[in-house]
Amino acid sequence: MRFLIILIVILSAAGCMTASKRDQERAALHLQIGTGYLSAGQYPLAITELLKAEQLDPQNPSMLNNLGLAYYVNGRLKQAEEKFRGAIKYKSDYSDAKNNLARVLIDQQKFEEAIRILSVVENDLTYHYPEKTLSNLGMAYFQLGQYKRAEDLLARSLLIRRESCTTAHFYGRTLLELKRLKDSAQVLDNAVEYCRSTKFEDPLFFSAMSYFSLGEKEKSRARLDELLKDYPKSKYVAKAKGLLELLAQ
Repeated sequence: MRFLIILIVILSAAGCMTASKRDQERAALHLQIGTGYLSAGQYPLAITELLKAEQLDPQNPSMLNNLGLAYYVNGRLKQAEEKFRGAIKYKSDYSDAKNNLARVLIDQQKFEEAIRILSVVENDLTYHYPEKTLSNLGMAYFQLGQYKRAEDLLARSLLIRRESCTTAHFYGRTLLELKRLKDSAQVLDNAVEYCRSTKFEDPLFFSAMSYFSLGEKEKSRARLDELLKDYPKSKYVAKAKGLLELLAQ
């Protein structure tokens, strides 16, 4: 009888282990599919698959990081932050998740915490995407008004990944704040081109501002006209119209 009880316990444990392994295999499949959808920009499908993976393997750091990214691109900052923090909880040296968490914190104006996290990532010589860390640090310092520090970091990031929309945009704005107007106009013109595919209109407005400050009215007007034509619901519409009135005087 005692032998029978022990055998039942062993078989039950083996069954649990098999089920756990099976869940992990299914989770890995959903993670792979969800990551593919994420890369293709199909975010609702990505979230659907990644949530299935989370149900089966809730402590998988890669899944949590990718789910955080899917929430981030949908503007769900709090949910993204939660997932990135979870990824780091289960993998304390996960530099990519730390970088992504810092970006969310920057968007929530938590600049000091973001800088602390990014300073740790910057010292990880095994991290494959140092340009992301430099760019995020540059953005954080820009938002704090520390333009010289931002300039150095953003320039270094662009040396690694030259055609980065966001990095070029903030580098151009940094140069504008430093009154390096010709350089600013050139960099923001590049940013306009880099950002077309992502439909990020901000470089258009700040390019117009650079040309306005340089006294190049026609170039400034052209950028503003493009902004109003392509982004009629932009947050810059009122400012763009006001700048056009100034140009008409």
